[in-house]
Amino acid sequence: MKYFSLPLIALLLCFSSVYADMNLSVHDAIDLALENNETYLSAKQELEKAKNQVREVRASAFPQLSAEVNILRNWELPSFVLDFEGEQMTIRTGSYYNWISSFTLTQPIYNGGAVFSAWSAAKLYRKYTIQQLEVATRQLKLDVIEAFYGVVMTDELRRVAAQSVDLAQASLDVVKKMEVQGTVSEFEVLMAEVRLANFKPQLIEANAASRLARESLNNMIGLELNREVDLIFDMDSTLYLMPDLDLDSLKTSVIEKRPELMMMRLQTKMLGKAVSVAKSGYRPKINFLTTLQYQAQYDNDKFPGSNDWLRSYYSGINISIPIFDSWRTPAKVKQARIELKQSKLSETGLEDNLKLDIERNWWNYQQARESLAAQGHAVEMAKRGLDIARVRYENGVGTQLELFEAEVSLAAAENNRVTAFHNLVTGYASLMKAIGEEQLIR
Repeated sequence: MKYFSLPLIALLLCFSSVYADMNLSVHDAIDLALENNETYLSAKQELEKAKNQVREVRASAFPQLSAEVNILRNWELPSFVLDFEGEQMTIRTGSYYNWISSFTLTQPIYNGGAVFSAWSAAKLYRKYTIQQLEVATRQLKLDVIEAFYGVVMTDELRRVAAQSVDLAQASLDVVKKMEVQGTVSEFEVLMAEVRLANFKPQLIEANAASRLARESLNNMIGLELNREVDLIFDMDSTLYLMPDLDLDSLKTSVIEKRPELMMMRLQTKMLGKAVSVAKSGYRPKINFLTTLQYQAQYDNDKFPGSNDWLRSYYSGINISIPIFDSWRTPAKVKQARIELKQSKLSETGLEDNLKLDIERNWWNYQQARESLAAQGHAVEMAKRGLDIARVRYENGVGTQLELFEAEVSLAAAENNRVTAFHNLVTGYASLMKAIGEEQLIR
């Protein structure tokens, strides 16, 4: 047993170190999400896909080399009859086996502009996916910030709920002592017990909300759902105060920094290239090709020898001129032009939506800032009011209703302060995202 104890202890130490609580700041959470979040990693793969699409389209403009082998077995050969000095002779043509091996080099010379238009569109799509990844990055950062401070808020609300239960229990203890002294009635004891019973479901609900918020954060940043994490954060609201800015000038100056607008403009350019690709159906296509061919014919089942192969080599230019395709090309051109027009209209609408997004987040931030300022001294005043109400009640001057109202006021003030701080931080991050900033939080 002594020989197994040390390895067992080492294993337990390793296990405990792996699952020990970890300290996590909001910036650490963002870094983990960028490494582990499946949706974000999928967006990164789209960028790799776009790079390979550029290579694929570019390859269409360069030479293509192909090899081909054809084996033909004639089961019955054609023949014809000749009359030679009164005698008829039957002559068979061809061979039972025909082998043809060839290597063909094809170089597009002119493809109606389709290849180079598609190449330009593919390069634009690569830029589009870069902006798309930037949109995904900023959205993920905002989601992590909201989830992180969602945990902070639910933890604080759980603490306030637990504090309310403790205060109700303390009030019940005071009322029971006063009942023993004969200074209060049984009715007041019953009211205190009912009040305590009413606070306990709120604590249960707060505990569940806190657990779900933590699991949601862990899921977002790639940790085990039940992993215990100690959050590191600063409740200093001055970190999230912005200087006074003019909203109208802000909407005009920062809208160009939004990657969504850059994406839409790139999409419009891509659709313009799509019109050029569709128009290429009206134009001729010219290809240069050269072929090296080996051919063998024989009548037995043996593979042809080196002396049986005949070599040929030729080059040529293939010109294909479209004459009539049952109006397929005009239909494609019309569709491409319609999509281009729709994209231009969407681009104009997006600019208005982005300006509205800036204004909405601006006023949300201002509201959160003013709400937090209004709650600055409310908690301290509510605590002082509760102390006064408790002293008055114990001395027989105040009423039980006055004590209960003081407890409710304290819980409401603390809940409002926690909610206001959460709204300030998330409102600040949302506003930073709306005005096109990469760093959403300090």
